[in-house]
Amino acid sequence: MRHLLTALLLTVSAQAGAQFDRSSFRYNYAFLEDGLELVPLKGDYRVESIARGQYWTVTDPRWPVHHPGQPRTWTQCIKVNGAPLMVVEMPRVLGYPDNKLIVIRGADTMIVDLNLDGRMETLMLERTAKLGVPPRPPVLLPFRKGWFTNIDLVQEPSIIALTERFDALWAEQRSEVLAVYDTARHSFTLEMDGLRTGPLSINIDRDPNYGHHLLEFPTSGPGTRFELYLQDSIGVASEAMSLRVDMPVDGVTSKWVDITELPYGRYTAYLEWGAHESLFYLTFGW
Repeated sequence: MRHLLTALLLTVSAQAGAQFDRSSFRYNYAFLEDGLELVPLKGDYRVESIARGQYWTVTDPRWPVHHPGQPRTWTQCIKVNGAPLMVVEMPRVLGYPDNKLIVIRGADTMIVDLNLDGRMETLMLERTAKLGVPPRPPVLLPFRKGWFTNIDLVQEPSIIALTERFDALWAEQRSEVLAVYDTARHSFTLEMDGLRTGPLSINIDRDPNYGHHLLEFPTSGPGTRFELYLQDSIGVASEAMSLRVDMPVDGVTSKWVDITELPYGRYTAYLEWGAHESLFYLTFGW
């Protein structure tokens, strides 16, 4: 009965499994000093991202940027000429027609349009075919004051040459690269705002660059457990349980679980305590 009810509740079909080697449109970015030498960007700077617009309306990608973007975190990657390259990790560029990276250093600001030009994917496939995947190497961009497009920057002869030199270092320092991309940690919360109706839907992007993935199940009270059931292509949950997580008996401690081998897709999930349960949806996508 539970799974019949779940099937009736669903209005969205399962998300397709992740595809990494074709049309992933997901890149990490690293910024260099603008010049002919391979030098990581120096000084104090920050990077923000902006995603905006609607596909069903005509929008000008050069709208003024009047508000701060979402701060992006750094991952310290391999060393280049003795200095660590700092990489901005980005999710897939989906859902919005206007996606930008904003780099601010002192009084200078650089805006980079992250367009979905198919040539970006072709160039990345060519690089990774030589280097082996995972992980994908970062896209290298020179820091310049002004407004630019990613495909235009990476096709400059000087950037092509610097990228080839970087890829040689990436291959030479393979052990350091794999150490950086050893484990990714993900968390979620079941807290809801007062405006939401219906079951909570949670999306977690499991970056295939990483070798291992850990998911933190949130504190949920004493005697609680989580149960996950993988949905099929039309959104019907399997009768077989995919994962059960019994939470710590103290009721105030979260629990980390290795989900590396858990299939991508959309799951019907339950938080259970005693004879009660709460339904939500958990999607592992890419």
